[in-house]
Amino acid sequence: MQISIKNLHFQANPELALRIDNWMLADGQSALVCGANGSGKSVFAQLVSGRLRAASGEIMFSRPDKLAYVGVELEAEILAEDRYHNDSEFIEGGLDQGRTAREIIGSGQNLESVCRLIGISYLLDRPFKAISTGEARKVLIAKALMDDPELLVLNEPFSGLDIVSRKEMHDLFNELVDRDVQLLLFDFYHESLPESIDHLVYLSGGRIAMEGLRKNVTGSPQWKTCTHYQIQLPHHLPDCYQYDHLDSSCPFVKTVDLDVAYNGKKVFSGVNWTFQRGEHWRISGPNGSGKSTLLGMISGDNPKAYGKDITLFGIRRGSGESIWDIKRHYGIVSSSLHRDYRISATLLEVVVSGFYDSIGLYDKPTESQWRIGLEWLELLGMKGREKTPFSTLSFGDQRRVLIARAMVKLPLILLLDEPCLGLDHNNRSLVLALIDYIASHSQTHILFVSHDYRDELECLNRSLEFIPDGECYRAIISNMQ
Repeated sequence: MQISIKNLHFQANPELALRIDNWMLADGQSALVCGANGSGKSVFAQLVSGRLRAASGEIMFSRPDKLAYVGVELEAEILAEDRYHNDSEFIEGGLDQGRTAREIIGSGQNLESVCRLIGISYLLDRPFKAISTGEARKVLIAKALMDDPELLVLNEPFSGLDIVSRKEMHDLFNELVDRDVQLLLFDFYHESLPESIDHLVYLSGGRIAMEGLRKNVTGSPQWKTCTHYQIQLPHHLPDCYQYDHLDSSCPFVKTVDLDVAYNGKKVFSGVNWTFQRGEHWRISGPNGSGKSTLLGMISGDNPKAYGKDITLFGIRRGSGESIWDIKRHYGIVSSSLHRDYRISATLLEVVVSGFYDSIGLYDKPTESQWRIGLEWLELLGMKGREKTPFSTLSFGDQRRVLIARAMVKLPLILLLDEPCLGLDHNNRSLVLALIDYIASHSQTHILFVSHDYRDELECLNRSLEFIPDGECYRAIISNMQ
């Protein structure tokens, strides 16, 4: 399929306008479109796929009906639709699990071959909302391939995937190119992007800054200039809450023989875990092993915690504590929070909502809270954007704001479930350095989940790793230092 773009203009938000005067993707050609946060990658992807309409200019396709799109926002849209049609109050058992992966993908003669190609036959009958981020990404790619597209537009397809799934996806994309499926892959540049795609387009400030053979672009002096960055850490941390009301002899979290199942199928079992003062944990395991489920159970966000032997801050779950009694101790960044943050709000309002553990701002903040919110925006390089609507930001910039929201009260526990999803190299390095800085300069303790090999933290001293054990997973606990 050939794509031709002329005089394209789209105002994404007050700070970013995408302008492409003349660009063409040749029939049969695949390309990587890369750039930093706020460069216009996601806007470009959605314009090409038809999800956004340009204010001026034109995008012409030789065969527009043979194009398919997969982006991180599709998962949120599917889950929002399932929530809208939720019939829990009318069905036996009181829990509507929503559509299965099979129902999302759709039916067709090639269903079996597509699912076998991607390796997801085992999860077809699971509820879509109960599978992991990485598994959801594979389901969306399967859905896209059901119509035998000639061009597949992929917006950050590797985000949230574990090492094995990332390798499987890498091999899948190489195989699709070998089968003459064109790929237009939008992502931050890293050397592990599929080597079968040798054409690189680099965006900066909403414009094409460089284009050509991948090795020529990445070897140029201009590339080194565009991708250079420096990390600046604060001289001090903003004011924070105190947690002196807690009994210092009690662990933050204690679980006894914890297990979880969905639709009768166990995810993990026998988790005996104690989280003490002075500990910073890495929680790891394959996609679907239950990492996010465990974090949701101890932070009050997953109803699977009810009836389980879980003690939080010295109080047994189910003994009369409220969700807010639990949440006051946490700052949280997760994919589910990102999906759910759809309230109309400015950047500063989103950050300050972290003081109230709310999605949206319903209380009147103090002057001190407004000031601290502004300080965190400045620390993450977003000074002067406090009145920008949150909904107009790119996925990566939204992630930065949600990280500031989690950190704003310097919580007792900073629960970070893939916090660097959607962040470019500069922002990723800044956030990781800031987490280490917080761990060593405050009372905050870290719970950290990441599949990305670039996400290393010096502060982590304990590890909980989910490993296969028969048909489910069990936890291995060890020291890291």
